[in-house]
Amino acid sequence: MCCCEKSTINGTAPIKMTSDTPAFSYPPNPPALRDGEVMLYDEPGRCNPGCGDSHAYHFCVTADGARASLLVRHGAGDERMEFGRACTLPILTRLDSTDRYNLFAAIFHSQSKAVRDAREAERMLWKEAAAEKRIKTRKQPSRGVVKVWIEPRIVG
Repeated sequence: MCCCEKSTINGTAPIKMTSDTPAFSYPPNPPALRDGEVMLYDEPGRCNPGCGDSHAYHFCVTADGARASLLVRHGAGDERMEFGRACTLPILTRLDSTDRYNLFAAIFHSQSKAVRDAREAERMLWKEAAAEKRIKTRKQPSRGVVKVWIEPRIVG
């Protein structure tokens, strides 16, 4: 958690992470682009006093032909998600940098939560099926595959 007294964007001013440490410059650290990608929006990490510290998240929106992506670099590495069609993105120019950053952060954190929730629901489904011995398999050597499925519960 930073101790910035005002809204600070990475690379624009020194920040204080604690009240008893000296201020330092938190450099922008954009995620890597793929060959052929064009950066449309680059929003470095920042903080907004009262709203939270987000210095560790750097967001970029890129286009590769008609496809757009939201790229995120944070402490755990880089992530990429589809962000719709590039032709719909000019609406983002209506937002100022802080609003655009907050929108990207909201989309990223919502998508990350949805992935975690879906993974947990799927894990619980397979865990219950295993406990009830409803997981079935069938080898198909001629096709080089193994089919795996969950038998439905028998109610009654």
